Amino acid sequence: MLEYWFKEKRTLVDFRRGLLGVHFDGFAAYLQAKGYAHHTGCELLAKCCQFNAFLLEQRVERCDQICAARVEAFLKAYYAHLPEPVYGYSPRRTVRRAIKCLFDYLIQIKVLTPPKPERIIKPFDWLLLPYLHHLRVDCHFSERTIKRCGVQVGALLEAMGRNSQRRRLRALKAARIESIVKELLRTSTDPNGLTGTLRRFLRYCALRRHTRTDFSGLVPPIRRYRHASLPKGLDDSVLEKMLKAIPRDTPVGARDYAIIVLMMAYGIRGVSAAQLLLDDLDWQHSRIRIRAQKGGKEVVLPLMQAVGEALIQYLQHRPGQIPCRKLFLSAKAPFRPLDSMAISMIVRRQLERAGVKTTGNGSRSLRHSWAIRALAHDSPIKSIADVLGHRYIDTTFIYAKADLASLRQVALPWPTRN
Repeated sequence: MLEYWFKEKRTLVDFRRGLLGVHFDGFAAYLQAKGYAHHTGCELLAKCCQFNAFLLEQRVERCDQICAARVEAFLKAYYAHLPEPVYGYSPRRTVRRAIKCLFDYLIQIKVLTPPKPERIIKPFDWLLLPYLHHLRVDCHFSERTIKRCGVQVGALLEAMGRNSQRRRLRALKAARIESIVKELLRTSTDPNGLTGTLRRFLRYCALRRHTRTDFSGLVPPIRRYRHASLPKGLDDSVLEKMLKAIPRDTPVGARDYAIIVLMMAYGIRGVSAAQLLLDDLDWQHSRIRIRAQKGGKEVVLPLMQAVGEALIQYLQHRPGQIPCRKLFLSAKAPFRPLDSMAISMIVRRQLERAGVKTTGNGSRSLRHSWAIRALAHDSPIKSIADVLGHRYIDTTFIYAKADLASLRQVALPWPTRN
């Protein structure tokens, strides 16, 4: 399979010598199956061939002798004289990426054993690890939320120092907890989320008798008024301007256009767009299935013509040899499914490209725009709640504040003096 990438016989001979020479044909087929462009695959193979020549010079005879230290020695020998730019092309980053790709293949065919990550044991792990297990098993939190809670609770325990030890924690005074909590809130970028995390953890400590009393009351409340802010939507003219600015004749443009048209048409969340499968598109009956999120409801909606045409155009560019059933994939190899953060970044990038300024999250702005537009066209609030996937209709009423036309009809006249 090396012949797919290189034609020179001398080059092929260079590849097939040394310790890794017998694996390069399989690695070349692996890169082709992953969908790498020809110039990118040639570059990755060339860097790995250079690494193989270095192993030959060092007289490395067994694959179990290949490790991260060998990679660092190779970089020092061949690339130490080159400057490392902060932005743009970096030879060392390119080499690291190529060797990592090679290592992934060698691990897959069981030539190399994956390195075991070195776990850093901290003195408060006796408490933090069972708490994270409690969030995962008993509370059914998502892994993303568990990771965030682990960072926030770890910061609290780190600030306690030696007081986070089992015996010292039971003797901890309220004043010490209160001072640490105030300092964490002062430096936090998300005080609302932090207060909930700390209260939940301190209640857990009290229930498991790690502390003498429940310290959750020491976390100060952050005053918030429900429905105090208006949902931020975008005008139809702004959305149309953004769609016109997307180049639909490129793989990236066709994908981004399909994502944005889909979100504009149904008001779905970014995570819902990321979790769409090819099986969720029922072309025969012109329907699309939107999976449930945040405890909401799964909905099956008619597939609009504009959405269907945008998806068909995108599917013509989507790599067909990829076994992944997720609908939206990255545009470059190795092709991976997009997550909710990538969807939000796509919407935000296209808004910026069209010269649209928005203060909120891009994908959320599209969702708010759909709900506000539906209310303006006198759609029943129950129908809007069903399409948005809300379990409780009270959640949908927040959009009624943005229906200015209806609010003007119920406005009282301004009082005047007689």
